[in-house]
Amino acid sequence: MKVTVIGAGPAGSTAALFLAEAGVETELVDKCRFPRHKPCAGGLFNPLLYYRDFPYLEDVEGVYIHEVRFRCGRHAAAYSSKKPLMKTLLRSDLDHFLLKKALQAGARFSLAEASPPESGTRSLHANRREGEVFIDAAGARRAQDYPRCGICLVHDFKTDEGTGAAQVHYGFMGIMGYCWLYPKRGYANIGVGAYMPQKNVREVYRTYVEYLFSEGLVSIAKKDLRNMPHRAKILPFAPRAHFVSGGSLLAGDSAGFVNPSTGEGIYFAMLSGKFAAKTVIEKRPLAWYEAQCRRAFKTHLAPLRFGNNRALLNRVLERAVGMSAQDERFKKMFAENFFRLGSHNLSGRFLRNLVSRVGL
Repeated sequence: MKVTVIGAGPAGSTAALFLAEAGVETELVDKCRFPRHKPCAGGLFNPLLYYRDFPYLEDVEGVYIHEVRFRCGRHAAAYSSKKPLMKTLLRSDLDHFLLKKALQAGARFSLAEASPPESGTRSLHANRREGEVFIDAAGARRAQDYPRCGICLVHDFKTDEGTGAAQVHYGFMGIMGYCWLYPKRGYANIGVGAYMPQKNVREVYRTYVEYLFSEGLVSIAKKDLRNMPHRAKILPFAPRAHFVSGGSLLAGDSAGFVNPSTGEGIYFAMLSGKFAAKTVIEKRPLAWYEAQCRRAFKTHLAPLRFGNNRALLNRVLERAVGMSAQDERFKKMFAENFFRLGSHNLSGRFLRNLVSRVGL
């Protein structure tokens, strides 16, 4: 039996690693040479949870962040944690590290022609050999392939400053989403993530970078302020109806495994890659893979309850940040919900607590 894994990002490389370690003939296909850049905040939320499932990630160079500053409207709140809230790193470093792990385990890597993920997948399927299994981890497809989508613009700006607190700014310029600054070693990752439709996302991104610079929160070269470099990507904020398509197991962004509250996808991508590999190694039915993903992700990937009502969402978030500034216990819960500290999602409990406290 041969397994072809399409896409060498976190989902694909993780699947290839576990397959190759189990002695399965594995070919990993990607349209890019590595290392390569990818639009991403580059943060491992709750890194200790990552290490529980993928202990080798401790070897990836990064910076541990213990402090976050939330802002929404006129309210702001800062929270510090003894446990690391996140580990920031360069996505090019992470993806190259994971690919090398898979190759060291015995997987093979080959370059595919640059093409949209769906057409590349069709081409590979057309040449499928009997008994060959496909794991599709080629990334997000078209926005219309998912129940709900967002968009993010992001860039790693070079900076001489040391690391500091993460900055999370909800509802900046009225968007339904948030802007962020995540410190890295030698870089500051700055981005905006918003639910679609969001027509002025480039203006929001530019204005937020200028705001951080004017407030002295980050030092950026003047040429970057003039050019405002960035990369953009689609964020599937709701999983597809099925995670098996045409006999392929869909993993990571291909399946829509992105947290709709934060845009986080790396952990869910790697875990789905592990589940996909386990399905093949243990000769489980494809339905078993779907069941595993739904069981593991159902609370973390549950859709937001606010629909397209950005005014209501931003009102709730502004009050939540205001409450966090006044109540240490509430602030701890708010921050832990964002960074997924612990094995359970707190959003349901958090929202009930918020509604009862502020009388929405």
